Amino acid sequence: MTEVYVLGHNHPDTDAIGSAMSLSYLLNEIYNFKAIPVISQKPDIETRYVLDYFKIPTPAVVRTVANKQIILVDHNEIAQSLADFKNSEVLAIIDHHKLEIETNKPIYLLSEPVGATATIIYFKYKELGISIPAKIAGLMLSAIISDTLLLKGPTTTEKDCVAYQDLADISGVADVDRYGTEMLKAGAVINNNTPEDFINGDVKEYFIQGKRIRIAQVYVTDMAPVLEKITDIKNEMNKHISKNYCDLFMFVMTDILKINSMIVVLGDERAIVEQAFSTKSAHDMCYQPGVVSRKKQIIPLLIKAFLAK
Repeated sequence: MTEVYVLGHNHPDTDAIGSAMSLSYLLNEIYNFKAIPVISQKPDIETRYVLDYFKIPTPAVVRTVANKQIILVDHNEIAQSLADFKNSEVLAIIDHHKLEIETNKPIYLLSEPVGATATIIYFKYKELGISIPAKIAGLMLSAIISDTLLLKGPTTTEKDCVAYQDLADISGVADVDRYGTEMLKAGAVINNNTPEDFINGDVKEYFIQGKRIRIAQVYVTDMAPVLEKITDIKNEMNKHISKNYCDLFMFVMTDILKINSMIVVLGDERAIVEQAFSTKSAHDMCYQPGVVSRKKQIIPLLIKAFLAK
């Protein structure tokens, strides 16, 4: 039987892993091939909390997809995939981000402007009339909670709210708001994080107008412990910039309770951030109330600012 890898982006989060696993289950129910959910790195603390809560085994970690047939979820940019991505055969993409990737032949593409890729997959289950097991529902519910910050984030749509409620019922979670709060808090525990952990954890890379942009983000309930390490964090950011020829490195500290962010900006293109957000930075940092989303609130403004140069 043909094997197909289903995988999310590098440094996978709850939506990337939950979507890969829930889509794999769906595909195995309707197609005559074996869909295998895989990840490129170990789960972060938040996703570990989810897998442990629902007693679900962690997907296999793979270091290569060369000569494999693959389906991408929760991303479509080469910079966010494994290094040998171009040596694989992409069959499909399920995503909720801006489109970037090029393929050498037509593929199945499902992209919607919703808060989580898991929301798209949930409605595909409904469309096809496939029953959702409680654990799979729990994965998709957790993915929506993660990407929409319990439906409080700016990317939240009505479809996310519908999926959230339906999946909460199917999953059997008695108090879903309490579960979601505890899940987000688990992911916000950063007491033992090193400066390297902060800049290499939840990180994504983008290419905008020929410039390499790296944005790392950490979710916290209190910024003070991170700010105490900010000098060391900035040193690590500068090391990465020098070693990897990064034009702009942004480190985003997001308070999941107050819904705001402090952004550290380094690199040759750091002035573009002041232009994008109509702000002035102090000590390489700028405070952005209400900003929590890379996808909807940071990247679009950066693109607009680069195009205006």
